[in-house]
Amino acid sequence: MAPETLRTSAAPGSVPLCVDLDDTLIRTDLLWEAMLQLWSKPLVAARAFLVLLVSGKAAFKAVVAGATKIDPATLPYRDEVVRYITSQRDAGREVVLATASHHVAAQQIADHLGLFSSVIATEGEINLSGAHKREALESAYGTRGFDYIGDSHKDMSILAVARSAMLVNPSPSLRRRVSAIGNLAQVFEDRMNWKVIAKALRAHQWAKNILLAVPLVAAHKVSQLDAWFNLATAFIAFGLVASATYLVNDLVDLQSDRLHPQKRFRPLASGQLSVKAALMLAPILGFTGLCVSILLLPAGFVGYLLVYVVLTLGYSFDLKRRLLVDVLALATLYTLRILAGGAAINVIVSEWLLMFSLFMFISLAFLKRVIELQGKEDGLKLSGRGYSVTDLDTMRSIGVSSSLISVLVLALYVNSPATAGLYQAPQVLWLMCPVLIYWIARIWFLAARNQVHHDPVVFALLDWRSYVVGIIGLAVVFVATVGTPWTR
Repeated sequence: MAPETLRTSAAPGSVPLCVDLDDTLIRTDLLWEAMLQLWSKPLVAARAFLVLLVSGKAAFKAVVAGATKIDPATLPYRDEVVRYITSQRDAGREVVLATASHHVAAQQIADHLGLFSSVIATEGEINLSGAHKREALESAYGTRGFDYIGDSHKDMSILAVARSAMLVNPSPSLRRRVSAIGNLAQVFEDRMNWKVIAKALRAHQWAKNILLAVPLVAAHKVSQLDAWFNLATAFIAFGLVASATYLVNDLVDLQSDRLHPQKRFRPLASGQLSVKAALMLAPILGFTGLCVSILLLPAGFVGYLLVYVVLTLGYSFDLKRRLLVDVLALATLYTLRILAGGAAINVIVSEWLLMFSLFMFISLAFLKRVIELQGKEDGLKLSGRGYSVTDLDTMRSIGVSSSLISVLVLALYVNSPATAGLYQAPQVLWLMCPVLIYWIARIWFLAARNQVHHDPVVFALLDWRSYVVGIIGLAVVFVATVGTPWTR
């Protein structure tokens, strides 16, 4: 984020520098974050909103501040703004934190940074926003007696009476209005872009939706164009709904993600995507995906999609914290994609495929947990999960065993009468067993060496050997389907 200097303020040390907090000093809004914490405290939330209706916003903020906690050390600060006010403080200038957030939270942040001479914030019956903040600053320093850094139209009345105005990510209209006043001194630009949105929606995770095509291949319907159209539609609908649930998951995990060495860089945890934007995007994406599926796909697909939504939300809010239940839930979410793919093209998924999928996905779910646990000190638990490092050996045993059981299921399927009517050369499918064993054993070996990303799916997408295994697998299925010269 590079500040754009438009005009140099005269005698910068002669007046205090007043800095807004939400979306200015930090890349988030404390009130929205606090309200997220109230999701787990429904009675407190109900009381807070009743206070809002009866006593107003200042009292509401007091209730919310008393019922929630913030960790100033993990908040996403705007580095360029922090560097600027640090330079002003070091030059001997008085720096004031002036915010509509509650005084308790604002003071905690001021104490953590150690940059502010004083804090002016919401306290008592006055919500220190807009005109109330302007009155407080004018009362303390006089008109044109302070410089101000803000970000929104709510700050307009303050910016109008400041000696110098500085803006963070201003809208074009706000920038024009402040420029017209003639006191715009500096602009800090750090805008969200499409890459941030794609990352927040976990666009790469849409690759999981390839599982929707498994029933198409297994049922030998690859030549049916209408089936491909339904699958393409299902892919989009499932992706939109899944992205919506990923946003919900990241909102629920906001605080724990900031403590994680990798997840703290996620758009929501890092403040690149605001809580308000995520709360707006999630229902839009989910509603759009459901509408597409209802209008264009069979009712069975819609049913599986709704089950996926319910289970995913249950996982985000509760199930992922429960020992073993979280792994079974993850495996079920993968398997639901296969069932939904079958429903999209009106194909009944065989019991063989379901058994194979369930054991394989249980293995991958355990692998994900093992990767997350590795590197932690003895006895340390995985944050927000039901596992500790003492469970690693057991988890590895169950995970590897589950994957090998899935290969056993495949071997039994190849030797079953069910394959005779589907394949010209079913014996060729035996080649899938060593291919799968290689891929499974390799990824578990690499995980033990800390060479696998925290998400096995991401690792597979970036691993060229996984693509080679996939191509070999498709080739084996093709040869088994059309037969060989000596079996025709």
